[in-house]
Formats: sequence, C-alpha cells, structure tokens
Amino acid sequence: MTVTVRTLFPHRPLLIISLGILAACASAPISDNTRPEQTVTDTSMPVTVGELDVILQQAAQTDGPEAQILLMEAAADALDEGDSEVAAQLLEAVDTRPLSGQLQARQLLLQARLALARNDTATAARLLEQQQDVSQLPTDTRIAFMRGRADLYLALNQYLAAARELTRVAPMLPASEQGENIDSIWQILSAAPEESLNAQRNIIDSYELRGWIDLVTVVNAREDNIEEQVEAVNRWQARWTQHRAAGRLPESLAYTVQLIRDKPQRIALMVPLAEAAGQAVAEGFLAAYYEAVAQQQQVPDVTVIDTSGVVDVLPLYQQAIEANVDLVVGPLRKESVRQLQQQASLDIPTLALNYGDEGVINPAGFYQFGLAPEDEIRQIARLAAMAGHQSAALLTPAGSEYQRFREFFTLQWQQQNGRVTSSATYVGPGSYSDAVRQLLNIGASEARAERLLSVLPRQDMEFIPRRRQDTDFIFLQGNPSEGRQLKSTLGFHFAGDLPVFAMPSIFNGEFNAVANRDLNDVIFIDAPWMLGTADPAHRQAQQTWPGAPAAVQRLRAMGVDAFRLHARTGQLANFPETRIQGVTGMLHMRADGSIARDLVVAQFDDNVPQIIPAEQLME
Repeated sequence: MTVTVRTLFPHRPLLIISLGILAACASAPISDNTRPEQTVTDTSMPVTVGELDVILQQAAQTDGPEAQILLMEAAADALDEGDSEVAAQLLEAVDTRPLSGQLQARQLLLQARLALARNDTATAARLLEQQQDVSQLPTDTRIAFMRGRADLYLALNQYLAAARELTRVAPMLPASEQGENIDSIWQILSAAPEESLNAQRNIIDSYELRGWIDLVTVVNAREDNIEEQVEAVNRWQARWTQHRAAGRLPESLAYTVQLIRDKPQRIALMVPLAEAAGQAVAEGFLAAYYEAVAQQQQVPDVTVIDTSGVVDVLPLYQQAIEANVDLVVGPLRKESVRQLQQQASLDIPTLALNYGDEGVINPAGFYQFGLAPEDEIRQIARLAAMAGHQSAALLTPAGSEYQRFREFFTLQWQQQNGRVTSSATYVGPGSYSDAVRQLLNIGASEARAERLLSVLPRQDMEFIPRRRQDTDFIFLQGNPSEGRQLKSTLGFHFAGDLPVFAMPSIFNGEFNAVANRDLNDVIFIDAPWMLGTADPAHRQAQQTWPGAPAAVQRLRAMGVDAFRLHARTGQLANFPETRIQGVTGMLHMRADGSIARDLVVAQFDDNVPQIIPAEQLME
C-alpha cells in the first residue's frame, strides 16, 4: 500500500518537518567526543538499493547518535520515495539505546510511517498512541512531532485525532502561524465524513475542539443555503467568543461572504431532455431549485436548453451567451464536453456535466462534474488498502467498458503496492459458476485431484476442491441480482469468507433484507442520496417521482449537486482543499477544474446496508 500522507502545511512538507527534528537534535551537544568536522553522506536524493550498503557502512563508522541520525534521515527519504523495503532495513539498523527523547520520538514516527507503507494500519495506530506525552521535548521538536503525528492520523482517516493534535499545537505557535494552523484544522474537519466524526467523539477533550465540532456541524447543516450558512457562522462566532477561530475564520469559510456577492443571477442548463439521463439530471436540478425557492433563498433565473440529438453543441452554447447568462451548466454528453474543452477560451464560466479528456489544458472557467466511475474505483482501492489487503481478484461483466474499469482498478491497486492475482468476467447467469471457478483457480485443484486418483490405489477417496489461497479480497462490479448470485456462487466454491468490495451498482436503493438477500457483509460505496439522506430535495424527488431505478436516482442526485454547485465553483477553485458535502458525495476540485467525489462507505448487515466509518475497516 502506498499511503499518501496529506501534509497540512504545504510549504513545510512532512519530510522537512521530520528532518527539522533531527537537525534540532544534531545541533545540540551530543557527547564529549562529537567531532564537528565529521561529514555524512548527503541523503537528500532518493536512497537506492545500491547506496544502502554504503549508508549502513558509514553509519557503522560514525560515532554516537550521529550514526542513528544518518540512518533515520535516509529512512525518511526512502519513505518519501515510496521505498518501504529500504526504509525498513535502515530503521532496523537504528540503535535506539543512545537516542535522546527527541530522537526516540522521531524514530517512533518513522516506524508508524513504515507500518502505513506496509499496509499495517493497526501497528501504525498503536505506535501513534505510544508517546502521547511530549511535554518534555523542546518546543520546536514538540511542534514538529505533533504536526507529523497529525499527518499520520489523517492518513489513517482519523480526522478528529488529527485535528486534536493541531489544537494542542496552537498554544505553542507564534501569532504569525496561527492562521495557517486554523486553516489546517478546518481543512481536516470539513473533509471528515459525519460518521467518522461521530465515531471518535469520545476523544473531544477541550474547549477548542468542542468549538470546532460545533462549527463543522452548523456549516454542514446549511451547505445548501449560503445565506443561512453565513448567518449560522456569525451566530457561532458570538457563542464561541474565546475560540481561536472566532476572531479569524478559516479562509475558505470566510470566503462564503464573497460567494453571496458573486452568485450567478442567470443560468443556462444544457441537457438532452429526450434522453433518460438528461431528463433525470434536469429533474434533480429543478427539484433543488424549487426546494431553494421554498426555503426563500435567492435563486437565479434558469433557462433550460434542450440538446437532444445535437452533434455540434457550439451554436447552442453561443445561444446561451447571447441570452446574457452568468453560468452554463452542461452539456451532458461526453462528446459535447470535449467540444468545449477544446476551445481556446470560453466567454462565460461553464460547469460541464461530464468529463472530457485527461491531460488537456482546459480553458479558464471550465469546470467538470459527473458520476465518474474512476472516482469510485480509486476510493475502493484506498479502502481495501486501509483494510490491510494486499492481493485482489477482479470479477466484472464482460465487455470493453468493463475491461477499462478492470485496467483502471489494476493501476490504482498497484499504486497502493497491491497486486492482482486473478481476473474473470461473466456474461449472464449461465456463466457465473465458470467465472468464479476461473477466478479461484478451482480447475487446477480438480486437476491435481485427478492426478492423485490416477496413481493411488484407493477409489473411495473423497475430494473437496481447494480455492487459491493467495487472494485477500474480491473487487466486484455488478447489479444486485448479479451480486446476489455471484456471492452465493463464491460461497459454494469455498470462498464465502473472502471480503467483497463492490461498486455502487450493487445497491438498488431498497432497504429490505429480501431485496438484498445473499449480499451480507459486502462492502460498497454509494452516494448519500442513496443511503438515506435527510436532504429536503430528496424527499421532494421521492414524492414527485417514486419508484425510480437506482441509476435514475443517482443522476437526479447529480442534478441536485449541479444546481447547488452553481454558487460554489469559485470557492472550490480558490481553495482546492475545501470539501463540500453534496448528495452525490463529499466534493472537492482538482487542479484541472474537475470535481471529484468521495462516497459514503456502507456494508450489508443482515442484508440491509448500514453506513460505516471508513476506519472501521482497519479493525
């Protein structure tokens, strides 16, 4: 598993923080026989296997703690380069006996990072809890250690623990660094799923942290209403007058005041109304619009432009420009999105409802939002790695589109240092058994049995096929009917104990054990809209269009978020770390203007989906 340790201080990467601890330790008197003129190998470049012996030999020839500093510097560099094996050998060579408290703290952080790199989340979490008392360390070292620990907690998706570290750091910081720390705490907590914060509420131990949780709660409760959100934040400031953020709000949150001034007044929605997808998106968009009207929000004028059957979308786009709109939402078809993406410039900001080509330099003001399966695959790969898995088997329908998904999952899984042990496809009910047998290599087991029976004299031997043992979990794509039958077939072939991670299509939106029979224990991700959100637009949509298929419901959710994003694109573009809770997932903007989603994690329990904190997968 390759863990991306999300550094909370962009200009102060974790490696630099870590080396700062070492530098502080090295600059202090170490021993009477310290030789100032002694030099060590520069490890600022990646440590290669060929250099490992040289570093170890030089450390053996270096006196006192300086040798351990050299090894830890090189190990930190190796971890930053993703080379956990080199880092492990370097850390194994560290002699902890002569280390000061400062260096012991540093060594503990490196061991925790190594555990994460090896996908051993349980060990990483245990190591982080070993040294809670850092009060005896010098202030600079203590700050660096606690910031590093916050980064590691964040890599473990322990959002509240990460924020707690930074609230504890705050009293030690000079005034010039308080704003950055406030922004970092908000960055953590605003990205945290509600179920994750709820699961860790027992660690709230201070006025500051309670105030932060209250701020997150009031902001998230009004994510769909900017005016009410600003008023709620003002009330929060009046209640929490002694809180550090009361006098200096996080920058991205303070920016909401400007959002009110800059809200588009006229919007053109460009979708193909004659197609089911376009109609569903328009229904969700208008449901959110009328819900905003019902809440007496300020809403823009909306013009709907039907793109059904249109090959060249540019004339209709020009029509929107001539109507003096402030924002275009759409188009929906990928080919049309590519047309706009290829323009040298666009006259007005545009929120496309699909994704164009990657690696293309987009025109300014061009944003993209949709239900990209790539986002879902990335998240499943991260979750499986978090759960400690290392080897995957892929089971999907046949076809070129699903082949692309298998290839993309394989790439994402390899980036987590995982490996794919097998892959199989199915085309319908008649192929499920053959696909599972291929996936689990049952045929090889049967062939071995036949060879044994051919040479053994006894004919009354009983043979039980044995599935392959080198697979930790199964990545599954399929609808509920396919999932139920495939899960049963896995059980029949002695693989019922293998964890299954599935795409959203495994759930049809029905919360009853009969509809979801045989799906017990399957882990999947889906939009909050599908998993029982209390959003008022959801209630209105369910009343207006009851009984819609799951795919249509997800597209309506996309329409709801598309409407609400019309006022938020500037915030996401100016503050890339900002997370907004949408009904399709937690939304944030990438550097290229595309909006990514993190979905809700759920698991079938008694054949009914239950939302679970992602960190529960580590248990």
